[in-house]
Amino acid sequence: MSTNYNFKTVGYSEIDKFAIKSYSAIHNIPEDKNWGDITQIYPENLPDITFLAGGSPCQDFSIGGKKKGALWSCKSCGNEYNPLTVDYTKRRLCPLCGSEDIEKTRSSLLVHLLEILQEKMPEVFFYENVKNLVSKTFKKTFDLFTNEIENYGYNVYYKVMNAKDYGIPQNRERVLVVAIRKDLDNHNFVFP
Repeated sequence: MSTNYNFKTVGYSEIDKFAIKSYSAIHNIPEDKNWGDITQIYPENLPDITFLAGGSPCQDFSIGGKKKGALWSCKSCGNEYNPLTVDYTKRRLCPLCGSEDIEKTRSSLLVHLLEILQEKMPEVFFYENVKNLVSKTFKKTFDLFTNEIENYGYNVYYKVMNAKDYGIPQNRERVLVVAIRKDLDNHNFVFP
């Protein structure tokens, strides 16, 4: 049985020139659909979105990475903080000194997905990352992330899944998050 999904890509966010070319070629969409650096996107300027999918770089959550998580560091005063602990309306400023000169880990880009989610309120949000995001080391960050999604008006479902169980020839465990807007959710979502 084949399923025909009828959707239109309104945009994507990528900074790597080779990834841009590959993504556009694979999905047969023009490169000008790329919105560019997610940290420079103002969600209010985006078109309406029905389905938002994303994943932040995993290096800072990965077992093999630096394990800095979603840490932001203020270049002006040196304050280091998890941006998920700051109200979303004030995140672009250091909570200590108010500076906008913030250095961000690659994995903290998940915060910018939340900005888009909060502004555009799509019907469904999908997020993927390494399973270490739900480990003891990063569970607090993961809980802050999913709690914020719930506070926006979504029911959140997540599960660690392995690609090898779904016909992919590699052992690749990932945490998958599916958030469905509460006004549309019948609580029947089940991961395959």
